[in-house]
Formats: sequence, structure tokens, C-alpha cells
Amino acid sequence: MARITNEQAEKMSSGNSEWFQLKNDGDVAKVQFMLNTIDDIPMFSAHKVKINDKDRYVDCLRQDGDPIDVCPFCAAGIPAKPVRFVVMFQHDDEKVKIWERGRQFISKLQGLINRYSPLEKYVFEIERHGRAGDTSTKYEIYPIDSAEPFDLTDVEIPDFEGGIILQKSADEMETYLDTGSFPVDNSSGIPARREAPTPHRASAPGRRTPASAAPAGVSRRASRTAPAEAPKEEPQTSRASRRTSRRSADSTPETEVF
Repeated sequence: MARITNEQAEKMSSGNSEWFQLKNDGDVAKVQFMLNTIDDIPMFSAHKVKINDKDRYVDCLRQDGDPIDVCPFCAAGIPAKPVRFVVMFQHDDEKVKIWERGRQFISKLQGLINRYSPLEKYVFEIERHGRAGDTSTKYEIYPIDSAEPFDLTDVEIPDFEGGIILQKSADEMETYLDTGSFPVDNSSGIPARREAPTPHRASAPGRRTPASAAPAGVSRRASRTAPAEAPKEEPQTSRASRRTSRRSADSTPETEVF
């Protein structure tokens, strides 16, 4: 992945996908979920840290069974957490939207997958129940049988690794722990992506049997190959002399109940 400046990254973030938001009580949006199985949902084990006063996710370097010192952030006590992103196509502005969701929402999606197959061929309305800042906010999902779906065959799934999920080497993590910043911060918050053709309306499908009895949907999940990291010079100062690790101030987002 080529190195770019933060300004360049910000410009790239204004492409054809952005964060999904329903800001106020009663707000609604018509969407098509760009997935057919739970395995199509991009999921990562990541650390949350502060970069330029913003919370960002950094991919954890540990695999199952790895010792804790494989990942400097794990060794420094910065916890890794599962992060899940739901990708949708929003009808209102005809853009790809990214929505970070928790385990309970994913369970709700599984219920939809069991009843509508392939899921991406159906239109749903998402409605917010809760004022801005309300910690008891809920989101309800309603099937819209009368809405005509878009053909999403050629619409690209965003590349998350290197964008929303930063890819950092062990040396870069060590530098962050020593200084509070990475050697090069090219983060923007939304991943870059290739331009995709404008989708067109498709014929609305008929109601099918649950997914267990219906043909499985074809996953179009984008391949996610982590960008190669350039070799870094070992800092001259001893790791043992490093000051106490700088942990991210845990900015707690609006807690949502499903």
C-alpha cells in the first residue's frame, strides 16, 4: 500500500461509501444488506487507540495460540476486541454505507438471513427509536416487500484493512507506545475503494423458504490482503526504558439495545 498524506486520505474518504447514520428518533432509511451469510460480515480482532484525538482501530498481530508478546499492544495491556462491520447499500442517496454493529445486531441479521434468501436481493427499512444521545436507543428492521431492489452485482465491497482497520507492524506499534503516534499516520477513517458502476433496479424477488432450505447466496465479499509493511529501523533506546504505555481514552459510543 502506497504511503499517502493525511490530506490525501481525507479526499479519498469522500468516495462512494461512508458511515451509516440515523441521528434522531424516528429517522428511517431503506437499505439492502450487502451480505448473504454471517461469514460475509467483515470481522476483526483490533485495538482501539487515539490518533489525532480520534479513536482508530489497529489490527491485532496475534493469531490463535500466539504468545502475548507477539503483539506489542497486547503486551502493553491495550485490549483487543472483536469489531464487526455491516455493509449496506442505502436507497436514499444510492451509496454504500458502513455500520459498526455489536453481537446482538448480528444475531438479528441471522434471523433475517434465515427468512430471506439471498438477503441482498431484499429491501429493508431501518428505523431508529431513541433521541440523539439516548443510551437506550434501539433499531428496528422491517422488510419492504413493495420496494424494488437494486442490482448490486457490480457494486464493490469496501476494503477495510489499511483503511478503517489500520495495519501496523510490531515496530510501528512500539513507536506508538513510546511517542503516542505512528511513524506515518495516513488514516482517514473510511477505506479507499475502486469506482463502481451505478447500480440499476432489479426485479423484486418472491418470498422464499428459510435459508436452511434455500440455495445459499453467493458471497461477494472483497478479498482482504494486508498491505506489506516497509522495514523499520530499530529505535536506539531500550524497550525496557519505555514509559508506561499510552492507552486510548475509552470513548464510549452511544450504547444501543436491540
